[in-house]
Amino acid sequence: MSTQTIDIADAREHLLDLITTASEGGEVVILDNGKPLARLIPANDSVAYHSHPPTAAEFWTDDEPLAWDAEGWENVA
Repeated sequence: MSTQTIDIADAREHLLDLITTASEGGEVVILDNGKPLARLIPANDSVAYHSHPPTAAEFWTDDEPLAWDAEGWENVA
């Protein structure tokens, strides 16, 4: 089965079809302005999970996780 590509706007409308494609062994690459954003693959595709293990960089952010605006919460008890 070949890789299918779809724009994110269209992916929102066809999510169930895309999940079905992936669950049947297909691969779907979701694009945002022509750039790959996400990939749907079968959940039981152990080769993909072993060849591309998650890294800390995938979960990195510029935002300080605890740097949120707490104004107004001082008096909440």
